[in-house]
Amino acid sequence: MPITIFPENILESGTVTVTGDPDTGHPEERLFDRSINLKWKYTGTQATTFLVDYGSAVAIDTLFIAGHNFDGEDMQFQYSTDNFSADTNDAVTDWTQSGNAQIEKEMSSSQTKRYWRVTVTSMTDPECCEVYISKGYDFTVAGEAEQAEAEQSNVERFESVGGMPRTIKYGDTRKLWEYTLVLSSATELANWRTVITELDGLFKPVLIKDLDGNFYLMELLEDPVLIRRPNDRATVTLRLLEIL
Repeated sequence: MPITIFPENILESGTVTVTGDPDTGHPEERLFDRSINLKWKYTGTQATTFLVDYGSAVAIDTLFIAGHNFDGEDMQFQYSTDNFSADTNDAVTDWTQSGNAQIEKEMSSSQTKRYWRVTVTSMTDPECCEVYISKGYDFTVAGEAEQAEAEQSNVERFESVGGMPRTIKYGDTRKLWEYTLVLSSATELANWRTVITELDGLFKPVLIKDLDGNFYLMELLEDPVLIRRPNDRATVTLRLLEIL
């Protein structure tokens, strides 16, 4: 049983160009701050392109978009070797977006290219919180160990002087996971170290595809400890909390 971790968003390291001048307080940097609440926004009507020049070829297999209003718009996810001058390729089949829920597009196989873009047809007042373009690393979840999944409430409970209970709900529940991963080879150990390196001292949230194939932006609740075993084997326990 694998989960997939997407440690790098290439928008953070590449040169990002977005159509139009964003509204004050909603800059392009909002698209790659690993927050699904802070928005890039453009007031007006335009067709929008989110273009990334990574500077060199980079392996990619997944697109994740959150906090958008692209319902009903025709969209594309593409790559190129020459900044879309003569070489333009679809990373996935073009689609018409249905609804404003998060967008998850997985390529049939990874491609190693320098230029990547997402396009949205002309619409009024486009906005988006996160465009995450990445390559995932699969890690096996220990089959013999219990894996914990919970809903963490955002509720405060208190009692009146007379003992009457009161509660205040501050927001939605969040997914809380505890997974034990099994690393079975030198390659998987190297992949794990890549994940840790990309998280900037374990500071950044990270995109995860869970055991059921659902995508979440998560934060680490504690430092993961790698337990080494002979023959390049290891286990590591992750405690993760969903970012809202």
